[in-house]
Amino acid sequence: MARHILIFEDAHFGDFAPISLTRPVYLMRAGIFPQYERIRRGLRADRMTFMCRNQIAPLLAEQIPDFPVNIIKRGQDDLLLVNGRIREFGDLVERLADERYTRGFESNGELVAMLLKAETLEALPAIAPGEDYLKFFGAENESVPRHKTSATLYRYPWEFVEDIDRSIGRDFRVLEPEFGVPNGVKVHDGAFFVNENNVFLGDGVTVLPGAVIDASAGPVYIGANTRVEPHAAIAGPTYVGPNSVVLAGKITASSIGHTCRVGGEVEESVFQAYVNKYHAGFIGHSYVGQWVNFGAMTTNSDLKNNYSTIRVSVNGESIDTGSIKVGSLIGDHTKFGIGTLLNTGISVGVCCNIFGGSLVADKDVPSFRWGTTGEWTDYRCDKAVETAQRTTERRNVTLSDREIGVLRDIASGERSEEGVLSL
Repeated sequence: MARHILIFEDAHFGDFAPISLTRPVYLMRAGIFPQYERIRRGLRADRMTFMCRNQIAPLLAEQIPDFPVNIIKRGQDDLLLVNGRIREFGDLVERLADERYTRGFESNGELVAMLLKAETLEALPAIAPGEDYLKFFGAENESVPRHKTSATLYRYPWEFVEDIDRSIGRDFRVLEPEFGVPNGVKVHDGAFFVNENNVFLGDGVTVLPGAVIDASAGPVYIGANTRVEPHAAIAGPTYVGPNSVVLAGKITASSIGHTCRVGGEVEESVFQAYVNKYHAGFIGHSYVGQWVNFGAMTTNSDLKNNYSTIRVSVNGESIDTGSIKVGSLIGDHTKFGIGTLLNTGISVGVCCNIFGGSLVADKDVPSFRWGTTGEWTDYRCDKAVETAQRTTERRNVTLSDREIGVLRDIASGERSEEGVLSL
């Protein structure tokens, strides 16, 4: 029977702020694929539907138009609900292959997936809004038996950073059978490759003299129409998305989204997309949202002088990450002036404008802040949106009314969990 997968976000979405303020967790990634694409491939979806907060649903539908959002067409298929925070599939794929009954699968007391057989759904209309399904799931929840699974869930955003190395390697191997002979690739004399068989260059990639691509420690995937400039070094496992520019400096074990400009030093970090780090400076062990700009010499700390584990503020609570290397969590549309220094394990919200050329000593900078430590003021929403519009226009992108609406909700402090599935 065909498989219809419904990827949902649950009540833990807030633990992935500031990245999750503007997107569901299943749009985040550790490797080449975002979460939803890993799920689609790993669980072999024939159809896929998204469920998320009503607050961000219109924006998600605009950004990923190929899949319905909060509208479910029942059909004759079984329906598999999958938590968008899934980290490892464990035994889930095998157990679902022969499952003939409606049942849930949980790990550490949290729902990982729930299989609803087609006959279980017959009481629902052929097409129904997400609210109807939420009520149905809630009513069915207590009667559906649950079984333990070895599958696991992401709990905090820094765990995506921890998974970069193995995720890029895994995704590269998944994609390898699909590699064709790319068109229009230009590798100039003087560019140097190490373990070239572990490197993939997409259509239209240009690698200029003096660039080094080293895949000896893991694969390197460079997306279409990306330009690797002189004195740039890329060390695997690393993914660089399409339409990007890699400038002088070094990228190591990182996942760089599409349409980024990356120079200086980047180590074990995820850049969502449209990130501008054109100049020298270090960013390490960090998760960076979209449309973030790093001024020249902006640098973060990802290691304490005493090598103790790093604590991060999550929803106002200080959480011990258990890791000695955690850098920065940075929300969309935030800008850093030249020479900004970022504290170890700092969380910086959406639409901040930080400057002053000194250490930002705070551990948690809320969204829409202007200034630096000890001198914060509110960043007016209309001014922040105006800056965001100018930024996107520089990349020939129009900031949509739906994204502006999400930014205004964040600025006003409005947070709604309507549309979130809690079972």
